[in-house]
Amino acid sequence: MTAVSWGVLTTARIAQDRFLPAMTKARNAAAAAISSPNGRAAEVADRFGVPASYSSHEELLADPNIEAVYLPFPNSLHADWIIAAANAGKDILCEKPLVCSLQDYQRVVEACERNQVSLMEAFMYRFHPQHQKVRELLNAGRIGDIISMHARFHFVMNRAPGEVRLQPGLEGGAVNDVGCYAIDIMNMVMGSLPSSVYAKGTSPSDPVETTVAAILDYDGVLGTLDCGFDGPRTNTFQIIGTEGQITLDTAFDPDPGESARVRVSLRNGHTEVFDITEDHFKAEIERFSVRARSSGSEFVDRELTEQNLAVRLAVHESLATGLPCRVRASEGG
Repeated sequence: MTAVSWGVLTTARIAQDRFLPAMTKARNAAAAAISSPNGRAAEVADRFGVPASYSSHEELLADPNIEAVYLPFPNSLHADWIIAAANAGKDILCEKPLVCSLQDYQRVVEACERNQVSLMEAFMYRFHPQHQKVRELLNAGRIGDIISMHARFHFVMNRAPGEVRLQPGLEGGAVNDVGCYAIDIMNMVMGSLPSSVYAKGTSPSDPVETTVAAILDYDGVLGTLDCGFDGPRTNTFQIIGTEGQITLDTAFDPDPGESARVRVSLRNGHTEVFDITEDHFKAEIERFSVRARSSGSEFVDRELTEQNLAVRLAVHESLATGLPCRVRASEGG
């Protein structure tokens, strides 16, 4: 198929460091335009060989040549720009977390359904083949029944003035930025929501939670997560079973040329190691480009998006009350 024409709204760091470089390697997609009101769109377009640049996002959305758009805005702006893109008839890949409230969730679903456009929450890690390997191992019963799961995602944040992830008014904080990955992968492995969560967080000098730990109870299978902005870079995931364990050393964001290691350690002492390399941003772009050209519209992985929102709402409620909180399945839609 001919390449899907993409528009990239904003010159955000993730767009320049990961998304646009991945786009240059995608087999069925091409960046056709980029927009930003900060005056840098033309410079970034020139650097990545993007044919068109716009000084406003509205101009890009009005471009009839653009089929799909990538939205890497601060979290609190996602809903409004999803709706604007849907009204312009564009298929939409929006950075995680898709939205942070039930009201915004209902607004974006209605807009996408009304305009018959496809929507996907950009959890790029899902498209790395290491997770397909994990699913194969689980389906084959290699580690027996799951007992517990443990996910960690930390990095040291550069606390520059205006950092959006430290602003409560922009839906910042560790849970929405990195904890959402840990929540997502445990929901994905279990295929369901936890029944309850219990979370504790700290924010010594910031207005949002910067380090969080939580227990998620999947009706007897316990999942733990810890995440934050102040520790050495860590993004690991481990599944403990009755017959062994699976460990992922870079579960959520391996570098494009870095091998992601899946290690299986069994009770009988046998160990297997699988080193898997892929640019998961590239894989994500290619997968959504196929969706963009398919007949009809689709909310891709809608159930996972709804589950993630429901758990994040419960985690934030637990952080606020200091008590365990029931996860309400209806909160996802």
